[in-house]
Amino acid sequence: MKLVRPEADPVREKFAAARGELSSALIERDEEVDLVLTALVANEHVLLVGPPGCGKSLLLDSVLAWTGGTKFSILLTKFTTVEEVMGPVSLAALKADKYLRVTAGKLPEADYAFVDEVMKASSAILNCLLKILNERVYDAGDGAARRVPLRLCVAASNEWPSPDTGKELAALFDRFLLRKAVSPIRSQVGRQKLLWTRDHAPKFSSAVSPAEVDQARRRAAALPWSDAAREALEVILKELAREGVQPGDRRQFKTVGVVRAFAYLCGADEVSPEHLEVAQHCLWDDPAEQPRKAA
Repeated sequence: MKLVRPEADPVREKFAAARGELSSALIERDEEVDLVLTALVANEHVLLVGPPGCGKSLLLDSVLAWTGGTKFSILLTKFTTVEEVMGPVSLAALKADKYLRVTAGKLPEADYAFVDEVMKASSAILNCLLKILNERVYDAGDGAARRVPLRLCVAASNEWPSPDTGKELAALFDRFLLRKAVSPIRSQVGRQKLLWTRDHAPKFSSAVSPAEVDQARRRAAALPWSDAAREALEVILKELAREGVQPGDRRQFKTVGVVRAFAYLCGADEVSPEHLEVAQHCLWDDPAEQPRKAA
């Protein structure tokens, strides 16, 4: 991430400081830190794919410690029920001939979510997740759409979805605009830090409020695109199409906002071609070869 210094922005300075503190504590996770903070500012979600124990949950816990708010965390299996994610049916409501869920402590009331093994969700859970992740609404059982406070969902999986996973799983996969493979620590320096550092939790010099996160989101959304950046993105999309990579219209449109958020976190006052590096985690659909082509 290349940092520049335009006019003073205390909120952006908080993000920059937190980014450095997260990267310093979480070993060889600079890109993942950038993706999670970019997603937070862009109001999007992140999918990290890799073996267990690579710091995926620790990253979200660390961001949560910095931002505050409530967290919902769950490990999905083929036996996980909707009640474990959305909350149990209210017995009191049933006595009054109403079907409502008690959502306290569950996903509909969480500011942040960590969903492990998200690709193992059942069809019923997938249907609930699709609306919450994309539209930020849920149905408690009475047919009325209710807003959820969800700011960021970080999902994890040990493997990418296969081509025969079906339309529902493909739709869920598409809800995560930012997607990246996570590898175990590879360098000798990183391995030594892992083994001999007692505490890997980041130490933050500041905290950020929900209002400040919203302010960062508004300022990022207002960043203009330079002519060079616009032209670069259009060239990239044309080149990807020639390579057989054609992300959907919604994914292309949302990528514009993600690049703006990344440029904001870089300290820029406009989007430049170098900020398009974050788009490599957005502009593809098939995880087999397309991420390499996009990169």
